[in-house]
Amino acid sequence: MTDLKKTASNILPPRNIVESAQQYILKRFNEKAGNQLLFNNYQRTTQLVELVQVIGENMDSETLEIATLAAWFQSIGCVDDYKNYENKSVVQARVFLQNHRYPESKTNRVLHAILNARKDGVPMGQAEGILSDAVTAFDYTIDFFGKNPLKRLERELVLNEKIETAEWEQLQLNHLLEAKFYTSFGKIKYEPTLAQNIFTQKKIAEKGRAKAFQKAEDDEENKLRKYQNIEKKVPRSGIQTFFRSNYRAHTHLSMIADRKANILISVNAIVISMLISVLTYQDVTTTSPQILLPVVTFLMTGMTSLVFAILAIRPKVTQLNTSKTSKDEVKKNIVFFGNFVHLELEEYEEAMDAVFRDSELMYGNMTRDLYHLGKVLDKKYRYLTNAYNIFMVGFVATVLIFLVSIFL
Repeated sequence: MTDLKKTASNILPPRNIVESAQQYILKRFNEKAGNQLLFNNYQRTTQLVELVQVIGENMDSETLEIATLAAWFQSIGCVDDYKNYENKSVVQARVFLQNHRYPESKTNRVLHAILNARKDGVPMGQAEGILSDAVTAFDYTIDFFGKNPLKRLERELVLNEKIETAEWEQLQLNHLLEAKFYTSFGKIKYEPTLAQNIFTQKKIAEKGRAKAFQKAEDDEENKLRKYQNIEKKVPRSGIQTFFRSNYRAHTHLSMIADRKANILISVNAIVISMLISVLTYQDVTTTSPQILLPVVTFLMTGMTSLVFAILAIRPKVTQLNTSKTSKDEVKKNIVFFGNFVHLELEEYEEAMDAVFRDSELMYGNMTRDLYHLGKVLDKKYRYLTNAYNIFMVGFVATVLIFLVSIFL
């Protein structure tokens, strides 16, 4: 870029309006621009002007002056409206040129050059072509890969938009493919560099797409896989304590339910046996017929309560796996005996070996086993609750009926 400065110093157009434009642009950047403009800053503007001087070296002085003025104002609109900077740049240029009584015809050429610097299509005039080539050379050839991160960060800071790497790299490749040079100097000097940048950026974009695709696949797989890397987040001792305490609690609750059910079975069995014995005496039905109704009431409710109590403690083996279940599914439910009794010894050892070698599979097995233990415990307590409720209602009803039959 130092060579550009030396060349520019020898071929600058008339200094008055151009120097005034330089001072105006410097003042605007000092007053309006923040540190977020990492790419579209004053340095870029000055280097763009230098490129215009080099590319338009053999042009007439008027064309070079117009292109130079357009270069000074090309990106000044970024300090006011980043997304609509071209129109803002045109407004700033128009105000400046009118204040300096710049000819209307030349002013229009400057404004058209600013608007068309980054537009598709062949430039309408030489000044537009010079500025367009200067912008393309600066943005897409000279140190393209060094400036690319600055452009991305500037966009994120100013627009508060987060762009994924793969998307950004593809966007830059598209820009490179759309870039064109219109002047003879631009084609000879910069097109080889542009072609090389396209080649390199294509590789980067393809690599980025591959990484993004792999990441998406990994994310999808991670969503489906439970308990992965759990030991990295939770200490192993904490996990073991959790399962140990839960298994102990489930077992203890099951034992309590069994004891309560056994008590109810014993009470009902004894009372029912006694009542049946009482009813076997023939003289009871004739001498004391009033006791028949309460006795029958308790026999019915007691028998129902007895059935529910037996259902509560009746063994029920949970069987999630069958002989038709695939090996992968068998490995997921191998803890409880009901799920592996149909397996041969070798199949069982193979499944257990896979479980012990995979912490995710092991924790998944224990979690599912704990879940099904809870389901069995829930059913047991519901049966037990029904048994006690029926026993209570039947006992109360029997006593009330007996009292009514005696005193009425």
